[in-house]
Amino acid sequence: MDHYIPKRRLSITYWCADSGVADGQIFLDLDPSGSRHQTILAKLNSPSRFIAVASGPDGRIELINRTRLLRLVPGPEVLQSDVFTRGFAPSREEDAEVWLTDGSSVSGRVWMPLERPTQRISDFMNQRGHEFFVLLRGREVQLVNGVAVARMAVTESVGAPLTTHGSRMVPEALASS
Repeated sequence: MDHYIPKRRLSITYWCADSGVADGQIFLDLDPSGSRHQTILAKLNSPSRFIAVASGPDGRIELINRTRLLRLVPGPEVLQSDVFTRGFAPSREEDAEVWLTDGSSVSGRVWMPLERPTQRISDFMNQRGHEFFVLLRGREVQLVNGVAVARMAVTESVGAPLTTHGSRMVPEALASS
């Protein structure tokens, strides 16, 4: 017999590779001690293959294959702390435009928890594997499946010069003439 875990429902809009966009409610585990509740990002990045979603006027429960989810947006009434936790660890946000495998695109700021101060967005994305990541669009939070990303364009935000190494090196004798 399985042990019952108390749940709570949060409204979402999600995009699937097979069926397009749909609205529903996702179920998150409640911590019985009340100290640490599950977030939507943690649920999406869990090892479970399927995510239970309530949909339609009758609340029918559908099991959605997590790898077929392209992205998910929590409802406007959902608190950010229910979506993901920033915590006290260092993080950075990078402006990016993301093209998904279905041909759609979305732009915003990729939120990256930093494993090291020199971490680049390419390092972060290469570590995602089958995980979802956070894309901030103003007050809206998008959770994007790393597997569904076909291409990403980022801005030159570090301030590194765009010239080649050789063109920056000017001998002192030439610079004074």
